[in-house]
Amino acid sequence: MITLRATALITAASLALHELRYVLGYGSHAHEALASQGHSYLPLAAALAAVLLALAAAHLLARLARAWRTGVGDGAPLPVGLAWLAASLALAGVYTGQELLEGALAEGHPGGLAAVTANGGLVAYPLAFALGALVALLLRGASAVLAAVARRPRGWLAPRAACPRLPVLLGIDPVPQSRLLGCRAARGPPLAS
Repeated sequence: MITLRATALITAASLALHELRYVLGYGSHAHEALASQGHSYLPLAAALAAVLLALAAAHLLARLARAWRTGVGDGAPLPVGLAWLAASLALAGVYTGQELLEGALAEGHPGGLAAVTANGGLVAYPLAFALGALVALLLRGASAVLAAVARRPRGWLAPRAACPRLPVLLGIDPVPQSRLLGCRAARGPPLAS
C-alpha cells in the first residue's frame, strides 16, 4: 500500500535525483543546462514537494498521537529490501518518464533515448538505487518509531475502553465512569479532619 509518507519521500527523492544527475553530468554548468533545456517548472515542483512533505510530517505526527493514545501502530511494515527495490524502481521510472517528457516537450532538451542518456544521464540509475535505500530506511524508521510509541506502557493515560468497569451495586454506580481519568479518579479522597 502506498502511503502519504512514501509518496512524499519518493517525490522529494525524485527531485533530488534530477538535480544530482544534472550536477554530476554538467558540473558547475548545471544551472545553465537546466535553464537552457526547459526546466523552468522545477521551482514549482520543489514547492509542491515541500507541501507534500509537510503534509506527510503532519500525518506522521497525528499517527504518533494516535499510537500514544490507543497503542495502535502502523501494522507490519514492508520489508526493507522490498521497500528499497520498490522505491528504486519508482525513482528510476519517474526519472525516465520525466526526461522523456522533457525531451518531447521542451525546446533545447535532447529527445528520444538521448533525453535519458545524454551528458552522463545514466548516472541517474545508480543514484536512484542509493536514494531508494534512503527512502526505504526513512519509511522503516517512521514505522519503528510508531511501533515503539504504540508498545510503550500506558500508565495513567490508558484509554477508558481498557479500564475495568466498576462494580454496580443494586443498580447504582458509586462513581460514574465519566468521572474517571484512565481508571483513576481525577483527584484523591478528601483528607480526614
